Amino acid sequence: MNRSKHSWFLALAILILGAATSVAQSRVQLVQGRRVVKDKVTFVVEVAHEKTQNPRYATAPEDMQIFTRFADHPATGMVYVDGKALGRFDESMSFNSNLVDVTYGQHAMTLVFASPTIVTDFYVTIRGGIAREILEGESAVSFPPNGLDQRLVELERKVQELEAQMATLKKKRVQ
Repeated sequence: MNRSKHSWFLALAILILGAATSVAQSRVQLVQGRRVVKDKVTFVVEVAHEKTQNPRYATAPEDMQIFTRFADHPATGMVYVDGKALGRFDESMSFNSNLVDVTYGQHAMTLVFASPTIVTDFYVTIRGGIAREILEGESAVSFPPNGLDQRLVELERKVQELEAQMATLKKKRVQ
């Protein structure tokens, strides 16, 4: 009787571990240590397909979340993704975004501060995709787009949304 209880617990543990690993998450740490930022800093992250090719994530990953911490004193500012405001933090020691829809491709993550700040951590977590930082020296650093650049970013996002809708409609038609 005692041995069968242990077998059931082992089977349950294996099932839980399998379920936890089936939800793919990719996390990239963009700041390690202490990074002094005068007013803004931008990171470029590429979101790619998983190796497993899960059909659930054929058109886009599930979502993205950003987390960052500040050192020494509270900070005030905003977080932008591809030039669009994601969230604001006021006199805070950290920022943790809500879950955000994201597409495959490159995305610019920008932190803008009201006064000089020290960033100690900056994480981007993607569910259903793989994230990696694009390091190309100074060319990888950009600022929130404005004017014509902003319009271009919006149009590219709309094209990606329409492509995702087309793929969904094609799947429904095949079934």
